[in-house]
Amino acid sequence: MSITVAKYTFSSWLRKGIGNRITEPDNLGLGASVAKERSRVPIDVILNTTPVHKEFALVGPGDIIGLIADMVVRTEPRNLITNFEPNYLPFIEIYDEDYLWRFTPAGANGQRLRPWLTLLVLEAGEPEGTGEYTRNEKGFPLPTVTVTKADALPPPNETWAWGHVHINEGYDTPTDFEKFLRSLHELDHPNSDKIICRLICPRKLKLKTAYRAFVVPAFETGRLAGLGHKDLSAINAQQPAWTAGAAPVDFPVYYDWYFRTGANEDFESLVKLLEPRSMDHRVGIRDMDASQPGFGMTKGADIGAIPPPERPQSIIGLEGALKAPTAVSRPKDVDPTKPFFAELKSILNFPADVQDVSDGAADPVVSPPIYGENHANQHRIDPAGGGWLNDLNRDPRLRVPSGFGTGVIQKNQENYVARAWEQVKKILSANRIIRHSVVAMETVRAIQTNFTQRLGPAEMLAVFAPVLKKVKGSPTTLFHQLTQSFAPPAAVNSAMRRMIRPRGAYGRRLRAANGAFTHARLIEDLSAGRITAAPPKQVPDSVITDDRIAEQLPGANEPAWLQWVLTHRLLSLILLLGAALLLAMAGLWWLALLVAGAGVVGYFATAERARALQAARSLADPQSTLHDIENAPPRSDFTFVVTDPVTPISATSTTEVTSTTTATSSSADALHFNQVSMITRAAARADTVEAKNFRVAAIRLNQRLTIQPPEPQPVRFDIANAHTKLVDAMRATAVFPQLVARQVRFTFNPDWLLNPEHLIPAMAYPDFPDPMYERLRDISSELFLPNLELVPPNTISLLVTNPEFIEAYMVGLNHEFGKELLWREYPTDQRGSYFRQFWDVKGIIATDSGLTPEEQADRYKDIVPMDTWGSASQLGKHRHPKRPPGRQLVLLVRGELLKKYPNTIVYAQKAHIFRRDDGTPDPSKDPVIQEVKTEAEMHDEIRFPIFRAEIEPDIRFFGFEMTPEEAKGADHPQNPNDDWGWYFIIQEVPGEPRFGMDITFEPDSPSTVTWDDLAWTKFGEGLRFIDTAQPPAPDFFNRLSAAEKSQWGSHSADMASILYQKPVMIAVHAKEMLENLEVPPA
Repeated sequence: MSITVAKYTFSSWLRKGIGNRITEPDNLGLGASVAKERSRVPIDVILNTTPVHKEFALVGPGDIIGLIADMVVRTEPRNLITNFEPNYLPFIEIYDEDYLWRFTPAGANGQRLRPWLTLLVLEAGEPEGTGEYTRNEKGFPLPTVTVTKADALPPPNETWAWGHVHINEGYDTPTDFEKFLRSLHELDHPNSDKIICRLICPRKLKLKTAYRAFVVPAFETGRLAGLGHKDLSAINAQQPAWTAGAAPVDFPVYYDWYFRTGANEDFESLVKLLEPRSMDHRVGIRDMDASQPGFGMTKGADIGAIPPPERPQSIIGLEGALKAPTAVSRPKDVDPTKPFFAELKSILNFPADVQDVSDGAADPVVSPPIYGENHANQHRIDPAGGGWLNDLNRDPRLRVPSGFGTGVIQKNQENYVARAWEQVKKILSANRIIRHSVVAMETVRAIQTNFTQRLGPAEMLAVFAPVLKKVKGSPTTLFHQLTQSFAPPAAVNSAMRRMIRPRGAYGRRLRAANGAFTHARLIEDLSAGRITAAPPKQVPDSVITDDRIAEQLPGANEPAWLQWVLTHRLLSLILLLGAALLLAMAGLWWLALLVAGAGVVGYFATAERARALQAARSLADPQSTLHDIENAPPRSDFTFVVTDPVTPISATSTTEVTSTTTATSSSADALHFNQVSMITRAAARADTVEAKNFRVAAIRLNQRLTIQPPEPQPVRFDIANAHTKLVDAMRATAVFPQLVARQVRFTFNPDWLLNPEHLIPAMAYPDFPDPMYERLRDISSELFLPNLELVPPNTISLLVTNPEFIEAYMVGLNHEFGKELLWREYPTDQRGSYFRQFWDVKGIIATDSGLTPEEQADRYKDIVPMDTWGSASQLGKHRHPKRPPGRQLVLLVRGELLKKYPNTIVYAQKAHIFRRDDGTPDPSKDPVIQEVKTEAEMHDEIRFPIFRAEIEPDIRFFGFEMTPEEAKGADHPQNPNDDWGWYFIIQEVPGEPRFGMDITFEPDSPSTVTWDDLAWTKFGEGLRFIDTAQPPAPDFFNRLSAAEKSQWGSHSADMASILYQKPVMIAVHAKEMLENLEVPPA
């Protein structure tokens, strides 16, 4: 994915079609118009040389009595929202970009033009309808609303300021914007979805108040038409639908929706409340009194030294899934020589000892569990030994989280067991399909052994002819190869088999005529070409062919010697002239003259017959024409001649240049030629460009005209190869695994069907993708994160994960659920990893490429399958190998922000050295983040959370694949290549524009202000509607630039730009949350 800042374009109005021809400008509600009821457009035409003037009345607000609901793209807020920010403005968006001005009965007044609709937002009251309006759902032809309070209506002469066009792209120049608008006229142009129109209500909303928004006509003709009035001819076309201070006023309702406002807070105000804090070292660990472990143990859980020495050593630190980066385990190290461990070992190993003494005959005994013993296949522990099983079961701080997992299963056992049986139904169903397939496969194998394998190659082709179309003989099917051979496909079809069956009438006659006759021998003889099913096809005498036409042409039936002479006329003439020369040298002048004369006369006399012979040969052999074209001598003088008259190019002046034209110039370049033809000795023996092109074109044309269908050349059908391919394709052990693989989703190679006992593991286990932290949190948030109350409200800080706690908890879940499945007679060996997901990974942005969805999901599991844990591996080291080891950094956000805006974007971005305007680095300033433009930069610069969690009502956690040291960066970076650490960023979701003002005036810069800093507090008390004639307070307005001042009240696009609320972002560097951490006392 990529991150880009949205760019929008606002336009004050847009019109298409004949509405742009309206000449009477909009009076903006400040006077009377010339037109009555409808606007008019003058049309001038010439009819039979006579000018005709006509005025056409256009469709106006009085002709429209409704709004199609499907045209509404979005309303802000959405219907029935109960916590809309009161500092924002309600609005409605319509798909057709010109709809708001399509029926306005006036032309634009500069950049101002009133929409023919307006948006009223009225207090609903409690109950609804007791506020500023009453509704009549049975009005005709539309439902109506009566505004009962005059101050609930906006100024009627400012409706031009609250409708604008919105384009989801930015344009640098007006020309680019005009090109975009022209593209909208193209049919099905993709730009049509990039532009809408928006209608805003400029009302200032109250806190925690119910409102209903109404789309109503803005002109009196539309209001009256919606109320059922018919005669509107006397109504001024531009008269507003209401006047200032009028009440009550009835309006027809085109569209409406209901909402309530919330407290006086928005995203920006809640973000500003967040404060970066260093986490208290006590967060994530709390005291646990282990002085009386129970179960007959007399030794307290003194497992290691905890400073100071006078402190009770059996009060140890119980940790949670998360903890502060400076939290220190109590005790830090475990001493296996302590008496507690010997007593614990004897109790945990007691069941295995009893079974050993009795050779497994004694009844099981009840004792504290060895968590994970079935997965590790070890039923004893050694406190002095290594490995995850010993680490977990000897340390009370880890046995307790496993006990939490046990409690979770016991509390939710019915739910999980029911889901497990649902999953096993799928396994049993797959097993059923496979077992049936195994029976069918064995049956087919028996048939093939007892029948198919006894057939000869040719017999097998005849018996299994229907499958020849589905078996490849490399590279085409066997049936296709048969059609290209001497043997016809009919030789192997079922009709032929029935006709010549040995005991049939026809078969007996064939056997009587030839005792060696068999169907197999017939197929072999046909495929070898020794016999044919029918005599070769002959062209009927009545059919006209090219060859027969050629035979009838003159010269086609001449003797061979004459055809040679006609073909080589020039050579024959040269030979005769040579003979005449020899005769002349011998003194036989009269004979020489006779021979020479005969040769010349014969050369010209046979020209016609030679052409006829050439035509006959060309018809019979089209390739001869190609040969002639290719071997024609080069033409250096070949050119094209224009036969049609040429239209001269007009010019202001012309100068004719002839062979006698003279001119005087000191420049060597006084005379230029656009095209120069130069003939050299080499070029004289080659084609011109035109000749080459003509030769190529003539050859291609002749090739296209002389294409003849290739005559099929039958080949011998390879019966032996076909038999081999057919046997391989029909082998039961090859067909059935593929058949089953299409019905059952295998997690292994379907070739295992050859070993039916290995098809599906007999002890297949269910898999639950639930984030199991939720079950732990639901018991108590203190189990998940001890000392949570030490985190103050409106805090943003950093924690680290505790992988040892998480894995111990997951072991307890899987250990207890294996026992529960065994008790419920579920097929299990108690070694399944039923629960592998601790954190919530739904909705994370995966950055890995090249992984399947299943592989991606497995990568973000919090543990690998427990039966793969090495006996010597350490607890907390069983994360997926493609994920970095160690503790992961977790961003904690506590406050109302993410409670109210749960879709907020949270991510980390790399910090860089600050650079001045000239590009020189300045390490004395706070580091900055860079704009991300490419996928490569995205991969290097940004990291998204890999998991998340939450504790109601107001705490959210976001996990990142980085360590505290990496996030913090170097202690004192000075150069651009130093490690400047990472920023953690909380960003409002971009994409849906919103309009309004800040709640309070808090400029980003103390020296300058912009429209982005505009707040409702910069207007007077009692403000009900934004007034374009009344700018903000002077202490704000006078600090704006001249260009910004000119925007206020200019036109609707400028007002939209002023009130547009840009997405808010807060960036906190990790150092602010990791420096000055309180270190616990030694």
